[in-house]
Amino acid sequence: MPADSLAALRAAAGAAREHARRIDEDCLQLYAGTNVASPLIAALHEAALAAQPSMGYPGDKYQAGLEPIDVVEVTAARAVAKVMHAEFAEVRPTSATLANLAVYSALTQPGDTIAVLPDWAGGHLSHHAIGAPGVRGLRVAPLPYDTEALDVDLDALPAFLEREHPALVVVGASLMLFPHRLAAIAAIVDVPLLYDASHVAGLIAEDRFQAPLAEGADLVTFSTYKSFGGPPGGAIVTNDRALAERVATAAYPGLVANYDVSRLVPLAAAAVERELSGGEYADQCIANARALAQHLADAGLDVLGASRGFTASHHIAVDARAFGGGPEAARVLARGGILISEIGIPGDAAGGLRIGTQAITRQGFVEEDMPAVAEAFVAILRGEPADVAKIRRRHTGLRWCLGPDVSG
Repeated sequence: MPADSLAALRAAAGAAREHARRIDEDCLQLYAGTNVASPLIAALHEAALAAQPSMGYPGDKYQAGLEPIDVVEVTAARAVAKVMHAEFAEVRPTSATLANLAVYSALTQPGDTIAVLPDWAGGHLSHHAIGAPGVRGLRVAPLPYDTEALDVDLDALPAFLEREHPALVVVGASLMLFPHRLAAIAAIVDVPLLYDASHVAGLIAEDRFQAPLAEGADLVTFSTYKSFGGPPGGAIVTNDRALAERVATAAYPGLVANYDVSRLVPLAAAAVERELSGGEYADQCIANARALAQHLADAGLDVLGASRGFTASHHIAVDARAFGGGPEAARVLARGGILISEIGIPGDAAGGLRIGTQAITRQGFVEEDMPAVAEAFVAILRGEPADVAKIRRRHTGLRWCLGPDVSG
């Protein structure tokens, strides 16, 4: 980097512009932790609101003259709650990690134990001691896991709970191939059950995959981008008024004072897009994932979940140990124009690759495109050439989203 500050700024701006161009025009964005903003969401971003102070609750702000912000906050919370089939929504956290920390702060005390999925089963950093639980001073106990079912081991769960006495049980993961058996888990668990839907919130909002609150979860946290398709941020939803009040108090004044108000109208727009999609976007994400998984398996890759149709979501998991493990395989693919990340798989905490179809689906890709995507994917892994930019340029518009003018 240049030593001169202005020169360094120019270099950084140039790098950002080039990366944005590359991911839009030349690359296949198969990273599970991203999406493409719709024209409506981009148009509704009011940059001036990003620095607008807003401490407190609608109708009772520390700063005066914020009645329009009250309207924004209530609209966003109501839209998110509605589409997630909840009574209450907390939309101020600026990430799902902060949303999880708000739940930990509301429902646990330092020194308590929480039970979470193992890291090799997709348990997120914000569920483990290295992340938010460590900040809260919590002890973390990995839930027993059934590697065949790719879910919590129901038979081993009662003895585990008796032994560990967790104050909170957390399910949901960074890799979500199949729904949790939530009703069965909830019937065994006698403490609050948190479902982290960060990756599958868009599917849940479109009535696909599963319905966590209806199936027994007490709270749901999630990222507001990824499959939900909104701006970066986090949210918490619940049907329990007492839990909602505790979480809201943890969020403010516990974890946020002022925050980025400018993301809330776009967030409400994302919720409306999921509502109006009627399941079509989620269905296409899932159909693309299943088709891509089948073509990757046909090409000789070891794709998880083959006996169950590979996936019931927009996620695919590939055992990459034959290619040097997940991190090395992801770097090879990135150099070839396919953006992806590693993931833990049963037997190896860094042995897999995680694929998400939510971004390419929004860019217009359908099942008929998946053979070409799979061919390029396998070729790059094997050190062979592939014209990824040509595949990306098959589609130049966006689907499954509203345009900037919704006045009609």
